[in-house]
Amino acid sequence: MKGSVSAAAAKGQTDKTVKIPTILLVFLALLSALTANAVPKPTQFELRDNIFNAAKEGVLRMPEVSVLANPDIKGGQLDNRVRLAACPGPLIAEPAHQSFRGGRITIKVSCETDISWSIYVPVTVVSDITVVKVNRTLPRGSILSKRDLQEILVRRAPGHLPIINHIEDAIGSALKRPINEGTELQHSMLEAPVIIKRGDQTVIEAGNERFTVRMTGRALQNGAVGEQIRVQNLASKRTVQGQVQANGKIAITQW
Repeated sequence: MKGSVSAAAAKGQTDKTVKIPTILLVFLALLSALTANAVPKPTQFELRDNIFNAAKEGVLRMPEVSVLANPDIKGGQLDNRVRLAACPGPLIAEPAHQSFRGGRITIKVSCETDISWSIYVPVTVVSDITVVKVNRTLPRGSILSKRDLQEILVRRAPGHLPIINHIEDAIGSALKRPINEGTELQHSMLEAPVIIKRGDQTVIEAGNERFTVRMTGRALQNGAVGEQIRVQNLASKRTVQGQVQANGKIAITQW
């Protein structure tokens, strides 16, 4: 009888030993889950360096920038209040518009995954640029020669207007207006020089590969090489139109 009681008591103790740890484990698991739900996980934001680097790569892919010498991209300031969720995929960068004036352009940087957002990043491009400047103040109509010009390498953003990059491109051209010493030459400042002026006596040539007829004439207009001007045949007093040649003669196709 005593043996039976001892065995029952021992069994009860065994059951208690098993049940207590199990209850504790369940309680600890529930407590852990509640604690995890109560503490919010920190939100991950996209780094500003990542956004700027994506914008920079987008600029460097532009044809207008790829032809520049040693281009450098400088980013504008982003609003410090902007917080964008970290993008799980690659950032996409493309120009917000096609205008590229003064080296300034805006790049649209986007995240196109389950997380979707876009931001516009203003950037400025600077590069090495060869410019041509005049060595002295020159009046309107001056025909440029090598001694009037110098090439200089500068580092800055491209200008709004096309500039002359090589001395050879300016030699022999005439100035449309007076310019001061040190001025950078732009294409808009130059024109073909007038080599024949109104009232000048010239030679009118007409003909073909087999024969040529020459007559004395008088220019009725100013003319640069390649321009069509009116000229009078002094012998017949007839007015014709012809093209100004580099030698100052006027070529016509019929008379």
